[in-house]
Amino acid sequence: MSTKHSPLRVLKAQADKAAEILKKAERGEPVANDPAGKIAASLATGVVKFAVAMDDKVVFIEMPWDAVRASSEVALSEFILAQMQEQRAEQ
Repeated sequence: MSTKHSPLRVLKAQADKAAEILKKAERGEPVANDPAGKIAASLATGVVKFAVAMDDKVVFIEMPWDAVRASSEVALSEFILAQMQEQRAEQ
């Protein structure tokens, strides 16, 4: 587990893993035991909702699958990392 003040390598590893899972799910690869079909349902509705658990908080992220499809794994990881560090998106 980590906090927003954890070393960058620790936060980046968590963000990289989350981005990897998102891209696998987007490609239709199995990423988790999903007997309720929530991953398939999110693909059908067009929006993915997930959480990143940290020691001091849980970061909830909701984004359209179109954004996942249009983004590289690196870009997704950077976005997730910014959320974990509580950085605001540039306007």
